[in-house]
Amino acid sequence: MKSEKFVQVIKNICECSYSPRELTEFINSSQKIAVSYLKYLELNGRNIRPRKSEGVNELEDIAIDCIAGLFIRNEDGEFIQLQRYFGNEFKKNNTPSDMQITSMLRRLIVKKTKQELSRIFKERDPEGAKIIRNIKVAINNSNKFVLFKEMGREFVYLNNSYFQLNNDKNIDSDKKLIPEKILLYYFLEKYSPSDSISSMLNKMMQIVENLPDYHNYLAIDLISTIIREVTFQHVHEKLSNNISDTSPLHDIQKKEISHVNQLVINFIHQKIYNQYLYKNKISSEKAQIYCMAIADFVNEITLDKDTDSNYKYLKRYIPDLTQKSYREQERSIFEYLVKVTKKSLIKNLKKLL
Repeated sequence: MKSEKFVQVIKNICECSYSPRELTEFINSSQKIAVSYLKYLELNGRNIRPRKSEGVNELEDIAIDCIAGLFIRNEDGEFIQLQRYFGNEFKKNNTPSDMQITSMLRRLIVKKTKQELSRIFKERDPEGAKIIRNIKVAINNSNKFVLFKEMGREFVYLNNSYFQLNNDKNIDSDKKLIPEKILLYYFLEKYSPSDSISSMLNKMMQIVENLPDYHNYLAIDLISTIIREVTFQHVHEKLSNNISDTSPLHDIQKKEISHVNQLVINFIHQKIYNQYLYKNKISSEKAQIYCMAIADFVNEITLDKDTDSNYKYLKRYIPDLTQKSYREQERSIFEYLVKVTKKSLIKNLKKLL
């Protein structure tokens, strides 16, 4: 859509006098702005798409998912968020310029995309989100580390290297961020399975401080990737070497947890049938798929395995499921079921403890 059209189209949308074509064009333009911002983040090292992308339109799907909340209407059909954001501009005596409205729209789309990316990341990769949260807690609880943001990413440096940080960013342009493989190589020499997040963070910062060819700061998402990699390797080595706890107490605990799992699974299955199948809200085939997906989720989360996103649990049993069809047809029911499942698990495991 040409920029000169934005003023009139947004005015029509705020006044509920738009045509279907205008609304479609506006949504498409908003999606393109969101896609551009996502591409910008990817160019600067952010992992926006899943490592195993489900389709060529993955970035477009993520973009529309991020901005969907802007197009929620109330009972009167009004776009309440757009009215709240742009409404005052059209109440003034002077009509806002194309440049002003375009700039406002870009700021709105970027802000909304940032907010929703956080939600999508937590849903897609709960384990990764947990690691990043713990890294930030370690930074906030220590005087050693300081956060800064640049080009859509968060970085950390040692507090006593602030002067070097400024030199690094503004003067030493020949330096580059340390590659993941190199950081992993050096970190494996220092890593201990008993290390806390704070200890691992400290060791990584010491590594880059002692490598003058690289910048003396690290991206939070890179630190998270390394921590996840080394902890996975440690668990894998234990399993490969058949190091396991086979004590009678361990066997009893496994049986008790298995019993809890089955109680929760039976409870959710009954809820699926009573609340959805018997009321003809879903088909019997869909009910069976939900039951199997919930059973997978329960068994994997209590075995300390990396859990998939809700979307991927369903995709195991609906191979042609896309992000779009999941959002439109499955998400509201299945996310509710997962939420109830988590509450039931917590309640029953607390009783066990």
